[in-house]
Amino acid sequence: MNRYGSYRKLLCNSIAAMSAAIEIYNKPKMDYRDECSVILLINAWELLLKATLSKNKEPIYYPKKRNQPYRTLTISDALKKAQDLFPSNIDCQSTARNLECLITYRDQAIHFYNEPGFGVMIYT
Repeated sequence: MNRYGSYRKLLCNSIAAMSAAIEIYNKPKMDYRDECSVILLINAWELLLKATLSKNKEPIYYPKKRNQPYRTLTISDALKKAQDLFPSNIDCQSTARNLECLITYRDQAIHFYNEPGFGVMIYT
């Protein structure tokens, strides 16, 4: 098993997820538009972070536990591991805080629901 994954495939999927997020977000009248966009946006970022780790020969899997399937890193853990790999002209802390807000929105959309008006966070 390749502990690093294929950074090319991860990157291609990240670009596809980001394109889908933008396409859905730009639809004028669509129920659940904000939620779908954020779900895809977070997925794109997670794949991008894993692609970055993969390209730098950092494992994208947690250590294997006996009788358990392999598990890839969560977006939060991938972000922590990839912080040192961010380009110097990108503020990693600001990016991380923005992603944390979007992860909260995504988690609410997936596991429960968001209050009306919570989408204002997305627009800002």
